[in-house]
Parts: sequence; structure tokens; C-alpha cells
Amino acid sequence: MYDDPDGDRIRQIKEEKKEKAQIMKENGYDQETIRSDIWNRPDAECQGTCQGYLTWEEHNIGLDMCWYCKVEAMD
Repeated sequence: MYDDPDGDRIRQIKEEKKEKAQIMKENGYDQETIRSDIWNRPDAECQGTCQGYLTWEEHNIGLDMCWYCKVEAMD
């Protein structure tokens, strides 16, 4: 078995996603919204101010910020 250098970071992201999902649940968000905003996104965090996760489209074209943060940064 080999040592995965990214394993710790992946576990950390999964824990952060669990925490965000729990907070959203406590604030009354439904399961579909939590699934689309947290679980159906890649494990790539937005480097902007929203502290969210990139969509697959943003991730696949190589962005490091979501569209909202990118537009906000231009202002």
C-alpha cells in the first residue's frame, strides 16, 4: 500500500463539507439544496470571499474562484 500525500487534505475537505451541510440543515435548508450546494460539487474550494466550493464547470475550466467572487473582485 502506498502513502497518499493528498489523503489528509481530502479528509479535511470532506469534514468541512459535513460541517457546512450540518449548518445548512440547522438553518432550514432542504436536502436538495444541501446536495446541490455541497455534495454535487468537486472538492475544490473557491479562493474568493464566499468560502464555498466551485461548480464542476468552474473547476473544469481551471478557475480558482467562483463566478460570483470573480465578478466581485472586478468591482
